[in-house]
Amino acid sequence: MSLAAPPRPFAHTPRPETRRAVPRDGILLRPATTADVGPMRDFLLSQYDTFNAIDNTPEGHRVFGDFVAAPALRARLEAGSVVTVAERHGAILGVCEMHRDGYLTLLYVHGDRQGRGLGRRLLVETLRRLRAEAPSARTIRVRATPYARGFYARLGFRPLEAEARTDRGLRFYPFVLDLDAV
Repeated sequence: MSLAAPPRPFAHTPRPETRRAVPRDGILLRPATTADVGPMRDFLLSQYDTFNAIDNTPEGHRVFGDFVAAPALRARLEAGSVVTVAERHGAILGVCEMHRDGYLTLLYVHGDRQGRGLGRRLLVETLRRLRAEAPSARTIRVRATPYARGFYARLGFRPLEAEARTDRGLRFYPFVLDLDAV
């Protein structure tokens, strides 16, 4: 007869808003904080320069720079944007930002982590948080960069137009995802 209590699987299940499971690849997905705005800005500008700058005009470069400036990121965080950071050993490897109305404004993954499911994980986690914080959201809209167009199509987003559009020097393809179908 054993005196040890039988093992209790899932004995401690953290509340959804605090869970921080780290998968085998060591990449932690977590809510962004205002302390992240500087490193997020640096990461976003680096990835934009590598993958998106070629598609945009000098005006578009300025618009993007202003959008990801630390004061702008901080203001959106404080206003309630749902922002998820992917990090490993303190280095940011991805960022996903979604407004409470379902507008996906940023989804960037470090170049050497692309094609490994991190973008999907960031989007799924951000959607999970959005649904908890704004359950009335029914669609996700995104202005996909030419570089990311295939990524959104593979995830089930529906293109709204076949041709690229340009707004303030930024080229994009509008896509939508119906959350009731997901």
